[in-house]
Amino acid sequence: MYEILSLIGQFGPIIVLAGTFLEGEVFAIIGGFLAYRGSYPFEMMIALAFAGSFVGDLSVFLFARFSSNHRWVARWRSRRKFAKALELVERYQAYFVIVNRYIYGLRMPGLIALGLSRISITRFVLLNLFGAALWAGIFTTVGYVFGYSIGSVFAHLQVMERGVGIVLIVIAVALAGWFAWRQWGPVFMRRARNRRGERLAPGSKRRPTDPDLR
Repeated sequence: MYEILSLIGQFGPIIVLAGTFLEGEVFAIIGGFLAYRGSYPFEMMIALAFAGSFVGDLSVFLFARFSSNHRWVARWRSRRKFAKALELVERYQAYFVIVNRYIYGLRMPGLIALGLSRISITRFVLLNLFGAALWAGIFTTVGYVFGYSIGSVFAHLQVMERGVGIVLIVIAVALAGWFAWRQWGPVFMRRARNRRGERLAPGSKRRPTDPDLR
């Protein structure tokens, strides 16, 4: 477990930047936790979370705006959540740019809907700046304020690590055995039945227990 913490500490800026670019809150909280541990400055973690969130949302928005016929955009448009996102965009255009990143499962279809809507690029950029700054500040601060609690969770996981490892090994062995049986068990059973059938087939050598041989 300490190896995991070491890796997070070593590659913290990359993890926070890439994580907030792709999805979100967990990685901003990790940034706050790293600031709490003193691995990196708090301001740096907020800046990275802001940059990742801002650039990530802007990238999806621009891609949907200028590549609306792309199959990736079309795939999202065919999903059920997209209709809901488009409806919200049409009703609350400016408000939606800010709150979209807080709605789990709606960020991507929401950004695509924004890209396909009538909102101007300039307006989106300004609202996205404000929304990303607010979002990064909130979740990085959460990670910093609750850094002690997060550290306690890692400490408990360290104590449980050996037991969890044994359980995972047992589960892995059991799954391997189950898959092996699924793959080869029927073959062995079929061969065993064939051999038994050959021994009991007519004309085969009778066993000493037959009445005629007594």
